Amino acid sequence: MEDLFMRVTITDIAREAEVSNATVSRYLTKNGYVSQEAATKIQTAIDQLGYTYREHHNQFTSRAIEVNFPNIDNPFYAELFEELSTYLKQKGYDCILHLDHFQLQDFDYFQERFQNQEIAGLITSSLLNISKRSLNRNYPIVSFDRRISPKIPTIQSNNLDAGIQIAQYVLSHGKNNILLLAGAREDLYPINDRIKGMMRVFNNYHTQITTEALNASDSIVAQKIAIQQFLKRNTYDAICCTDDITALLAKQCTDDLHLAPLITGFDGTYLIQNLFPKLVTVRQNTKAIAEVLSDILLRRIKYPLYPLEPIYTLPVNLIH
Repeated sequence: MEDLFMRVTITDIAREAEVSNATVSRYLTKNGYVSQEAATKIQTAIDQLGYTYREHHNQFTSRAIEVNFPNIDNPFYAELFEELSTYLKQKGYDCILHLDHFQLQDFDYFQERFQNQEIAGLITSSLLNISKRSLNRNYPIVSFDRRISPKIPTIQSNNLDAGIQIAQYVLSHGKNNILLLAGAREDLYPINDRIKGMMRVFNNYHTQITTEALNASDSIVAQKIAIQQFLKRNTYDAICCTDDITALLAKQCTDDLHLAPLITGFDGTYLIQNLFPKLVTVRQNTKAIAEVLSDILLRRIKYPLYPLEPIYTLPVNLIH
């Protein structure tokens, strides 16, 4: 069967795609400019004709994928890494976990690993300090929930819709003095879609809203002290958090202060659902996220010039 596929030539691909041989060659070797329209036609022709050419695959020969997360204290990241590791293993790749501890990462570190053939691709959930020159080299990178550049595909949950669903649930229980509590300052500057969705609803119903944020790199004890200070400034009948861990910290603090506001979280990992089944939260589908992240990255590894969408958005479910 392979011999049959190998009989398909660059000329056949060019004829099918209605482009020149030179354009096909540039696409296969990643050497030179190819328009998005031409790249789409060429890849379609390759798929239709069953063209097999090992040399056109990406220059990176490593079978390792680096996964850059801020931490794994949040069980969401631990669950997502487990799903990524399992799925990519089926595709013949190993995962390497890199933790940046909420520090902005300089891309030089990852670029060196690419150039040394240590990794074939990068999945990041943190922002990268990456130059235009590095972006133009089409390194195989995909991002989860962080929009780094239109050239780096972003896979995200529908955070805006999730925020809307949470706000509607809170309002349906008659709450109108609300604390929006972000688990990291980066969630407020700029405001992330989760909070935007909540505010879009709350502002239409003349509720009283206060926004506060924790320092994500602080210890648990320091975060609890900060929450207690927020709670002593005002009395809230609902606390809407941007993640489940922050929601559970808020619950501990309100219990200590003998308060009983409605508390909502975000992420909905299986661990949190099993340990705290009464927590109102939004479930992100980690399995689906991992598969889309992996599939998009592997497409970029194999066909660096193939056009990809800048953003892929996955649905969420409110759990209550």
